[in-house]
Amino acid sequence: MTPLFSIVTPVYKVEEYLPACVDSILAQTFGGFELILVDDGSPDGSGALCDGYAAKDARVRVIHQPNRGVTAARQAALDAARGDYVCFVDGDDWVKENWLETIRRCLTENGGADMLVFDFVTSDGSPDQPLLAAPGYYDKARLEKEIYPYMIWDRRRPFFTQLIPGYQWSKVVRRELILAHGLRDCPIALYEDVAALYECLYNAGSFYVCPEKLYVYRLRSGSALRQYDPEEFRQLKLLRDYLSAHLLWQAPDLTDQADAFISSKLLRALLQECRYGHGVRQAARHIGAGLDETGLARELDTEALPGRIRFFLALLRRRAYLGAALLYRLRLWFFDRRWR
Repeated sequence: MTPLFSIVTPVYKVEEYLPACVDSILAQTFGGFELILVDDGSPDGSGALCDGYAAKDARVRVIHQPNRGVTAARQAALDAARGDYVCFVDGDDWVKENWLETIRRCLTENGGADMLVFDFVTSDGSPDQPLLAAPGYYDKARLEKEIYPYMIWDRRRPFFTQLIPGYQWSKVVRRELILAHGLRDCPIALYEDVAALYECLYNAGSFYVCPEKLYVYRLRSGSALRQYDPEEFRQLKLLRDYLSAHLLWQAPDLTDQADAFISSKLLRALLQECRYGHGVRQAARHIGAGLDETGLARELDTEALPGRIRFFLALLRRRAYLGAALLYRLRLWFFDRRWR
């Protein structure tokens, strides 16, 4: 029997966390799913754990491949998937036991939806941006009116706020939709969720917003989004090029939103350079090298952005890298002292 859901879990260096993840999936109150574990050349014991689960439960399938990154791991799973819908769970996270049952109920309302988003909690209970879109079913007309104008950057709220957060694991997508509009071969290693998500949503015929907190996102010091990444500028350039080639040509009205997203991450990279780098001058040199190589700051349309964001981006455009780094370091110092 064809499963309703194909659950995709890339596996790399998560031996300590994988049992909690897989056990939470296998304990679902709705059992009509397959779980595809992709061992992405993990050097620890994760691959053996995957094989052990497959030997015990016929719903578990394992793909072993050389390390090629999370995007390639997800693509390998999509190529093998058989379910009507695709879900994503990271190997260090876990899901509530009513995760699939709740999703199934929501998807079948109003004749079915092409995509669904649900809310989540963090493992330590720390605050995160709540799911801001109104709950319920959206047909195409309602998507065009209420979601698309605000989905990447909701300018009605403080910068930078997304109406639909860019985490792939909080989405469920009809398999045909993600095969047609999901992330294709691309060397994006950061923000690959964003590259895949918004093109699918823009091409969805219907959408469901589920306000229930069904997923637990584990915060840990080694996770990709919490690490300082010296390749951030190149990755942001790859993301913008991908969005331009696959989404913005068909949705030019989203260009401001996409550039706001890139700008927010560019300033995040500046923050990381100043907070985790090795001094202001070295931070300025690295910022300059990355931006000179990619030309990223000059490409962005910043007219719609708040004044303080335009100010820092103007410094970067004028190659005033040392000044930008000094000001950002002062900003960090001020806020650190204020909140002591």
